[in-house]
Amino acid sequence: MKRGVELSMNVIIIAAIALVVLVVLVLLVTRGAEQVGTGTGCRSAGGSCYDLGDTGTCQEIGDDYTSLGRKDCPESEWCCIQPV
Repeated sequence: MKRGVELSMNVIIIAAIALVVLVVLVLLVTRGAEQVGTGTGCRSAGGSCYDLGDTGTCQEIGDDYTSLGRKDCPESEWCCIQPV
């Protein structure tokens, strides 16, 4: 084979390997980003959404409940958790 043909075949092989690595990295990053959104929600933190009006005081449910804010709860609800 000629030197020019060898060089272009090497470039094609390296480019194909780089493309595969790039696709794998993109898949890892996008799947990881999806888990971040679900991992920080109210239910994943062990809480539940309650309609507490504007107060956001989880003590209305029980004295040992703590508010985690609104998190991913609907607009009028607050995320409350009972510590273990």
